[in-house]
Amino acid sequence: MEPILRAARPEDSTAILALMVRVVTASIAPAHRAETIESVTENLDVWCRAPARSVHLVAVERDDVVGVILVKAFWNLCSLFVAPERQRSGIGRKLVLLAIHECLGKSPRQAIYLNAAPGAVSFYKALGFTSRESSQQLPPGFQAMRWRSQQATPNPSIEGMPKRLRLSVTPHVKRKASNSCRLKSQTS
Repeated sequence: MEPILRAARPEDSTAILALMVRVVTASIAPAHRAETIESVTENLDVWCRAPARSVHLVAVERDDVVGVILVKAFWNLCSLFVAPERQRSGIGRKLVLLAIHECLGKSPRQAIYLNAAPGAVSFYKALGFTSRESSQQLPPGFQAMRWRSQQATPNPSIEGMPKRLRLSVTPHVKRKASNSCRLKSQTS
């Protein structure tokens, strides 16, 4: 079954956090799990308070969130998570391509920046991301990367995606932050 890609909704926040915690637990060394979960929870909270300032997409299969991407301020790709059993199925690639498409023309930097984990560098390079300098102290093996909007949309382009995978995200409706998302801490 092909997942449906759509804009994240406030009511997805608990499922999104559960997915992120599950992926972090499966893929991050125990010594770094708590800080990573804290960071992704903070990023999710930023989106909850100001959803119109980002692109936040989910991949849904049978009502389950199996993938998520968050690009804050239309340039900071801070979260990309795919359920472990669905990795290497194209979900992450489709989420990145769609997020880039949705950020085009909105990014003040005219680029998408991220810090790629060691195992993800080749994935991002295949999508057209290149290395960049960073003033941040990154964990060992991480690489600062960017995708510039002067580049053509990564191949295959969003136009080459099947119609059911394309998304025309309408401008987010302004929501009251205090009632939009209810994050339940899951620091197992």
